[in-house]
Amino acid sequence: METGAIVLATGFEPYEPRYGEYRYGESKEVITLPELIRLMAENRKKGVGDTLVVNDRKIRNVAMIHCVGSRQIPGIHVPDAKGNLNEYCSRTCCSATLHATSMIRNNHPKTRVFDFYRDIRTYGRGQEELYETASNSKVVFFRFEADAPPEVTRNTGSGDFPLNIKVKDTLTFDEDLVMPVDLVVLAVGMEPSNISDLVEMMKLPVGVDGFLQEVHPKLRPVEIAQSGVLLAGTCQAPFDMGETCSAASGAAAKASAILGKGYVELDPFVAEVDLSKCLGSGSCVQNCLVEGALSLVETEVNGEKVQKAQVNPALCTGCGACVAVCPENAINVKGWTLKQYEDMVDMIVSDQILPSQMA
Repeated sequence: METGAIVLATGFEPYEPRYGEYRYGESKEVITLPELIRLMAENRKKGVGDTLVVNDRKIRNVAMIHCVGSRQIPGIHVPDAKGNLNEYCSRTCCSATLHATSMIRNNHPKTRVFDFYRDIRTYGRGQEELYETASNSKVVFFRFEADAPPEVTRNTGSGDFPLNIKVKDTLTFDEDLVMPVDLVVLAVGMEPSNISDLVEMMKLPVGVDGFLQEVHPKLRPVEIAQSGVLLAGTCQAPFDMGETCSAASGAAAKASAILGKGYVELDPFVAEVDLSKCLGSGSCVQNCLVEGALSLVETEVNGEKVQKAQVNPALCTGCGACVAVCPENAINVKGWTLKQYEDMVDMIVSDQILPSQMA
C-alpha cells in the first residue's frame, strides 16, 4: 500500500500493579481506579442509594492511593520484569482520582473517602477546582513520603472491616495513623502500549519513558524524525482528553498539508555512494537503520559483474551510520562529507595558531 502520511495513534495501557502491590491480587477488596469507575457506572444503572456497593458489599470506608505505577524511584520501588521503572508522572491520575472521590461523596454520601497522596498535581485548566470540590465534599486527605507509602494489611482485630491502612501522615506531624476500610482503590498511571513490532519495523524513536519521541516538544510537537510519520495522543506521552484532541488535530492538519501538495519534498542530506571506491562489502547495508534505504545491486564494471551499494533517497534519513562502517570510505552524506569535516577542522586549527608560532 502506498501512502503519503502515517498517523500513529497507538494509545496507552493502564499500569497493572504487580501481584502483592498494596495487596493487589491477594485481596478482592483492592482494585484499580479504572475498575472503580466501571463499578460506579453499574451502581448508577442499578440506582444504588446512599452507600457505594462493590461486589455486593456496602462500602462504608474507601481509600484512594495515588501514584501507583508512576513517579517510581530507583532503590525504593520494584522494577518490572524487564527492569524498567516508570519514573515519569502520568499527570492525569490526580484529577481522575479527585473527580471519582467527589462523585462517590455526592452520589453515595454514607460512604467515607480517605485520599492518600504524595503530591497532588491538578495541572490542567480548571482542574484545581476538582481538589476544592473534593475538600468541600469532606474527603479526608493524608500525605505520605515516597519512601514510606501506606501499608495495606488484613484486619485481624475488632470490627468487620476487611482491611486496614497504616500511614505516616506528614500533615499531622508524622503521626502513624491506621484506618479500617472496606475498599482500596489504586490510582494507576499510564504506560505506553506495546508496539515493539511497529518500532522495529518503522525504526521509530522511543524516549527513555518508553513513549514515542517527537522531534521537538514546541517547534515540531507531532512529528518524528521519519518524514511523513506523525504522532497523535498518548502514544507520545501521558495526555488528558484536551491534550489528546489538540495533538490529534495537529497531526491531522500536518497530514493534510503534506497530502495537499500532491508530492513529497525529500531531505537533500542523504547518503551517496562513490562507485569508484565501493567494493560491495555490504557493511553499509547491514548497519543501515532504515530497511530498504540501502541495498546491494549487481552492476557491470569492465565487463565483470560486481555488486555495488545503492541508496534509495526516498527512504534514507541521512543518519550517517553507513558512513561510519564503510571500510573503503566510499559513502558520504551529501553536504556533510568527511572531506568537508576535515577542512573545517583544519581551518579551526589554523585559526588558533598565532603568527609568532607560525614563524
